[in-house]
Amino acid sequence: MALIMRSVSMEALKPNGPSPSLFNLTRTHLARGPVQIFRAFSALMSPPSKAVVYEQHGPPDSVTRVVEIPPVEVKDNDVCVKMLAAPINPSDINRIEGVYPVRPPVPAVGGYEGVGEVHSVGSAVKGLLPGDWVIPSPPSFGTWQTYIVKEQSVWHKISKDSPMEYAATVTVNPLTALRMLEDFTTLNSGDSIVQNGATSIVGQCIIQLARFRGIHSINMIRDR
Repeated sequence: MALIMRSVSMEALKPNGPSPSLFNLTRTHLARGPVQIFRAFSALMSPPSKAVVYEQHGPPDSVTRVVEIPPVEVKDNDVCVKMLAAPINPSDINRIEGVYPVRPPVPAVGGYEGVGEVHSVGSAVKGLLPGDWVIPSPPSFGTWQTYIVKEQSVWHKISKDSPMEYAATVTVNPLTALRMLEDFTTLNSGDSIVQNGATSIVGQCIIQLARFRGIHSINMIRDR
């Protein structure tokens, strides 16, 4: 939060500009002649952040680097989140390589899901407070950074009792498994399904969800 009041004499408007002493921001400068007053202002800012970015597509170990990101303004409907954990998904790698169908324009920050703790909120935000745990829902680009500022609509509050590794990975693979069980046909308790690639994370989630619903699963696995 900053409060700055600054007075500038007509000397400040000359082409050569004012002397450095005219821009003392710690107190009001009094000078002869007409004076222009700039009103006080305040802004909520995020802390400085570090992020894993890539400016072009290619092998992640070649095109990614860690950069410092300056503070970002937290606007009225924004939430500043301190990221606690973010996974490395195969889809994250594919986005960096440029082969995934849905990917952000470059330059971009890596990461698509994760879990974070609310650091600060804008003045119009309701229902979220500093200290709450949140996940991006739907998944959102740019989770590989220490602080993220996005609108409240991006964030979904979760229980802090959730294991961090589960919370950080709930929005991609488990929800993909859920949609596969619900979007194509109606399955009831006692029904059976067959799936391939059953050792993948999505496959394992399907097995667990099916069992929870009383659905039998026949699971084919790769020979590797």
